[in-house]
Amino acid sequence: MRLWPFAFALGLVPAAMTPALAGQDGGTVYIGVRAVGSAAAIGDVGTTAFTGTTLVENDTDLVAGIAGIVGYSFDKVPLRAELEVGYRFRFDFDVRDVAAQTIDYEMNIATTSALLNTIVEWRNDSDFTPFVGATVGWARNSTDTQRTNLTTQAQVNRETDVDNLAWGGMAGVDWDFGEEWAAQLAYRYINLGDVDTGALNTTDSITGDDYVSHDVLLSILFRF
Repeated sequence: MRLWPFAFALGLVPAAMTPALAGQDGGTVYIGVRAVGSAAAIGDVGTTAFTGTTLVENDTDLVAGIAGIVGYSFDKVPLRAELEVGYRFRFDFDVRDVAAQTIDYEMNIATTSALLNTIVEWRNDSDFTPFVGATVGWARNSTDTQRTNLTTQAQVNRETDVDNLAWGGMAGVDWDFGEEWAAQLAYRYINLGDVDTGALNTTDSITGDDYVSHDVLLSILFRF
């Protein structure tokens, strides 16, 4: 099921080729800025050295981000390739170890990423260009954790980084509102990999697999 964005994109390539070859030409370098709004979730939460019951208080959140884009639109074939470097602001991820002395873990997760987007376009004579694409690249999930013993109020803080392979699929539309300018609205599903607090007080730790995000992307592009 996780591979559906790639299957969807590849399955539509033959349909995209014919109208694109008869439409606008490519061969263009472009740059852009992208705003990201997402509904995100962390799956498969795991814990180590908990003494009581694990209570996941929050494993979903609304996350915002920003990115810069450098891309190239190919001539004669309806393809674009772009490098996207971005930063996602904090994901609030909260877990408790409910025991005689309950321990509260509050984690803020920020993500730095460098992604390669490969895009298939439906070029045509209108100002609107639909597209589908695939995303692959690197994501670093940085976790800032505060561990609080709710009985004694003792606190431990730790920061950790985990590097991951990121992948996903996207679909959207470009609107050419000027000779060099375009606005883009798109949806993207992306898997940003794992998160890990590392060992905190002694050996207790929390991990999460599959930090996934349903993104709404709003971009402004400038073509040279």
